[in-house]
Amino acid sequence: MNLFYWDNIDTLIIAIMIFSSIVFGVAYYFILKSLFKLKAKHVRPLFALPLVLMTLTVLYDPGYAPTAIYIDCAILLILIIVAPIYGILKNKVQLSSVAWLLTVGAIVPISIMAGPYGLIASIVLILVLSTLTPSKSDTFYDLQTLLPSSKIRSMAMGLVEVSGKTVMLEPLISKIKKVPCIGYIYKIDVIRTDKKGRIRYDNILTETQCNTFQITDDTGTVTIKGENISLLDLPESEHSYESKGRRYQQFLLKEGMDVLLIGKATNKGGQVFIEKDTTKNVFAIAPLDYVYQYNQSTPLYHSFIRHFIFLIAIISIVLLCNINIDGEKIVISFFSLF
Repeated sequence: MNLFYWDNIDTLIIAIMIFSSIVFGVAYYFILKSLFKLKAKHVRPLFALPLVLMTLTVLYDPGYAPTAIYIDCAILLILIIVAPIYGILKNKVQLSSVAWLLTVGAIVPISIMAGPYGLIASIVLILVLSTLTPSKSDTFYDLQTLLPSSKIRSMAMGLVEVSGKTVMLEPLISKIKKVPCIGYIYKIDVIRTDKKGRIRYDNILTETQCNTFQITDDTGTVTIKGENISLLDLPESEHSYESKGRRYQQFLLKEGMDVLLIGKATNKGGQVFIEKDTTKNVFAIAPLDYVYQYNQSTPLYHSFIRHFIFLIAIISIVLLCNINIDGEKIVISFFSLF
C-alpha cells in the first residue's frame, strides 16, 4: 500500500474520509468568507468541492480516496498561507487569528500523513484549540471565576477583582445624542442584503473611549484609570439607529451601574488606583448581572464540549476497530488500531 493508493480500503475508512472532506469544505468556507470577506455565492463552489472530489474519486476507484484527501490538504494549506497575508495587508484580520490559522496549518498536514488516525486526531485537536484560544473577554471571565472578590478597603496590591457601583468623575460625551457617560463603545456597520433577503452587518469602525472613574462598595472607593480598559458586554444604548445602509450602535458605561472589574491595584505616592495588568494582559469591566449569567451558563457549555470530544474519541476508536458478526456474537478486535 503506497501513500496515494490503498489496495485494501474498507467502507468505514471511506466513510471517515468522506466526513473529512466535509470538514475541509467547512474550513474553506470559513477562511474565504471570514478573512477574504467573499460573498456567500462566491464561496459555495469551494465549500462543496472537497465532497464532490471525494465522491467522484470513490466512484472511479476507492483506492484513490487518500489522493483526494491530499489534494484537499494542499488547497487548505494554500488558503492558510495566502489568507493571513491578504488579511494583514487589507487590515481585515487580527494577528491572533493569523497565529491560530498557522497553528492549525501546521497540525493538518502532519495529521493527514498519518491517515485516518491523524484525520480524527486533527478534528479533535482543532475543537480543543478553538475552546482554548483566549480573547480578552475569555481571559476576563476565566479569571473572575478563579480570583477571590476583594473588598475595596482590604484589597492587596497586584491583580484584583472588585465589584461595586460606578462613580463618574469627568463626563465623557458619547458619539450619538451626546449622552454624558464614563465610557462608550461606538460601532458603525455596513448593512448588506443578499439575494435571499438575509441581512448581514460588516463592521467598518469600532471606537472605545473611557475616562478615569471610581468604583465604590460598602467599604470604600477606588479610582480606576480608564486608559486601555476593555468594556465588555455593556447594554446597547436606546439611541442606536440605522440610516442610509449603515447601522450606528453605542454601548455606554454609565454612573451607578453595578459592575465587576479586574485589573492591577497600584499604590503610587500614597494614592491607590487600578490599572491594566501587563503580566496577565487583562484590564476589563463588565456588568455584574451579565457576569452572574455567564457563571450559570458556562459550566454547562464546558461540560458539553468535554463530552462531545470524548464521544468523538469513542466513535473514532469503534470505527477503526475490526467488528465481526459471528452468529449471535459481535466480536470487536482492538488489534487493528496498532
